[in-house]
Amino acid sequence: MGNYVVSTPLLQALRREHPEAAIHYFSGPRTEELWQHDEAIAHGESLFGVPPSRSFAAERPSYDLVVNVENSPLAKAFAARLAGPETAVVGPTLDDEGRGDLAFAPDARGDLWRDSEWIAADLPERYPFLGSGFIGEIFVRLSYLEGPVPEYRIYAEPTDSGCDVLIAMSASLPEKLWPAEAWTAALTRLKAQGLTVGLLGAPPSRQGKYWKGGTAEESVVEDGLVRDLRGHFSLPQVVGALGEARAVLTLDNGIMHLAAAAGTPTVALFRHGIDRLWTPPQGAVVPVVAEEGGTVAELSAEAVGEAMLRALG
Repeated sequence: MGNYVVSTPLLQALRREHPEAAIHYFSGPRTEELWQHDEAIAHGESLFGVPPSRSFAAERPSYDLVVNVENSPLAKAFAARLAGPETAVVGPTLDDEGRGDLAFAPDARGDLWRDSEWIAADLPERYPFLGSGFIGEIFVRLSYLEGPVPEYRIYAEPTDSGCDVLIAMSASLPEKLWPAEAWTAALTRLKAQGLTVGLLGAPPSRQGKYWKGGTAEESVVEDGLVRDLRGHFSLPQVVGALGEARAVLTLDNGIMHLAAAAGTPTVALFRHGIDRLWTPPQGAVVPVVAEEGGTVAELSAEAVGEAMLRALG
């Protein structure tokens, strides 16, 4: 989900640079509720989550430009499938023989593609065409696009969750997680202040297929610390609900990016250094970051609670 959101500045910048072009977007069905409403996209299609034979067998137009911001084998192979002899390609793709990756351009942008340390603190110093280390800006500049970097633009439907605070406890990787006892301590503190808290996320029946953190979610639900809103809303409704909340507490996940787009004060828990790449510059996201050599699991409930008090004003 977050990958689509951080790509919206790129989509807008491409539309600004090529106002008459037909932009085709290939992503996955989990975010289709959002990208089907994106005004920058002329045609959207799911690549991930569907049989590759279907995507690769379909007839395709001749593209002038292919931009790939995913490094997965499927994305690289599909970028090569879309590219013709005269197509300009930005990002990872296979070479003409399909035996290896196509070499990146021999220029400063190519140097950044080859650089494996995108979370480095000095990244903008080493690549002066960057104004920050934010991944949304990196995608724009790697596509040779100039001008202001657009903000997130996400389709929303007005929705009131009935909660003061919304939280998201799941993430794609176990190292992003915060332990159940820490969540319990932080949520107990919010409850003591008379605040209602709603838990966002996938329905429990689907949660474990794509995300980690279900055990901690069930713990706080069973303890009565949250209203269980998992699976209650469409993604556009989630964006609307985030916009109505007083504050958001989340891990480094897609909800964090949606909350930034909604402009709601948001406390986000990060691994050390990852915050430099993934914290959105828009909205009001306050990163709480693990110490160097430490983990998200070691972040104290007290530090997170204090950050939430500031977010709540």
